[in-house]
Amino acid sequence: MRVIGLTGSIACGKSTISTYLVSCGFPVVDGDQLSRDLTAPGSPVLEEIRKNFGDRYINENGNLNRRALGQLVFRDEHARSRLDAVMAPHLKRLTTELIEHYRSEGAALCFLDMPLLFEKGYDALCDVVWTVWLPEDLQLSRLMARDSFSEEDALRRIRSVMSSDEKARRADHVIDNSGSVRSTLDAVDRLLEAELNPAIAVEPPPVQPVQAQEPLRRSAPVPVPAPPQQPDVPPAAPEVMERPAAARRQPSSRKAEWKTPLWMKISLIAVSMLLACSIVAYWMMSGYLAGQEKKHADEQAAVNAYYHFADYETTYRPIVEKYAAEFNLNPAFVCAVIRAESSFRPGVSSGASARGLMQLREGTASDRARDLGIQDFTFDMVYDPEVNIRLGCCHLRYLIRRFGDYLPTVISAYNAGEGTVKSWLAGSAAGSDGRTIVADRIPYDDTRDYVRKVTEYYGVYQKEFYSVALPDTDAASGDRPAM
Repeated sequence: MRVIGLTGSIACGKSTISTYLVSCGFPVVDGDQLSRDLTAPGSPVLEEIRKNFGDRYINENGNLNRRALGQLVFRDEHARSRLDAVMAPHLKRLTTELIEHYRSEGAALCFLDMPLLFEKGYDALCDVVWTVWLPEDLQLSRLMARDSFSEEDALRRIRSVMSSDEKARRADHVIDNSGSVRSTLDAVDRLLEAELNPAIAVEPPPVQPVQAQEPLRRSAPVPVPAPPQQPDVPPAAPEVMERPAAARRQPSSRKAEWKTPLWMKISLIAVSMLLACSIVAYWMMSGYLAGQEKKHADEQAAVNAYYHFADYETTYRPIVEKYAAEFNLNPAFVCAVIRAESSFRPGVSSGASARGLMQLREGTASDRARDLGIQDFTFDMVYDPEVNIRLGCCHLRYLIRRFGDYLPTVISAYNAGEGTVKSWLAGSAAGSDGRTIVADRIPYDDTRDYVRKVTEYYGVYQKEFYSVALPDTDAASGDRPAM
């Protein structure tokens, strides 16, 4: 088995390629997911983090406050070193165990998806390394758009680790992600083909040495016979010929009858200058418009990659629309939940034992399977995208029946559980009607952030794929319907 390292600086698009590799059936050891599993509520690693950094980085529900801890370690190098000392041994152990597991299963290729592959020495575990590359200005704009960072915060995160250019210099293969998603995935397909069929790799032709040429040999000069001597005869006087008078050109006595007026000369000069200025202005405007078009295309490519439009359009849209129709849901709403839960990665699982595209837990999946009459259901079946989306849509419909058509309430229940939302409805998080959750009053930071993301994603997928616009209301107030 060949181990291929996949790395890239923040916001360069590595997750898009990792997701594509999983969809192709290749095993991927995801460093970010392993870190999340290690810091699941109640884990020994989370307790070590609590001892080293304090309770303020642990949410009330026991989850790690990743955003707050990330802001700390990207500002404070000493704090980053302390966090590395806690995480590194556990992460290295899990990584090597998973690689050996896939090796024992007979996998041909195994991908090691690590953002800090070079920095932490994981490249030593790899046979070859692929790096996803972007120029820094495009990387900066994508990071600011993706995570709502200020330019200062985004630059601090980009420059706190090895640059994209340096990773490209160290890698065996570089994947340029500055173009379209399709061109990036085409590059991945070519690298996969070369890995799976080494014989197709074309070696460059050997350079043939240039043969030194023999110096030219100058032949002996050929003697030229001297011209015969002519007798000394004085030259004859030239013969003078007079042109007949009738053939001579006579000077014209005709004067010019019309001259160009001064005003017309000035007008022609003015028109010429105006025409020249118009041509210059046209080329300048064409250059500006071309630059704006490229900027717009780059921004659209960043949006497409962040929301995984290609994954949805090419793989999941028929399934989502099928089961959204079955359970009377807006498909854009279902897309938003999938994007927030798994970023369209069907093989992921969380530390809370949730699995698949819509991150269903075993109890929830079993209840909905029983509601749908699925025979011989097992929890492993939720890794199948069609089964997962059907059960997830069924669960969303179940929550809508319990709590009503209010997005913050339904999504809070999907994320934090029915019992938790019932307790919030009895407290300060409830709206004036006592039946809806006000998003800004949700006690858990993770759930409040989750509701914000799903609301944002909902609007984006609705605009991109479905013609009917959403009602122009404030989602945080609980007025936007879930379907």
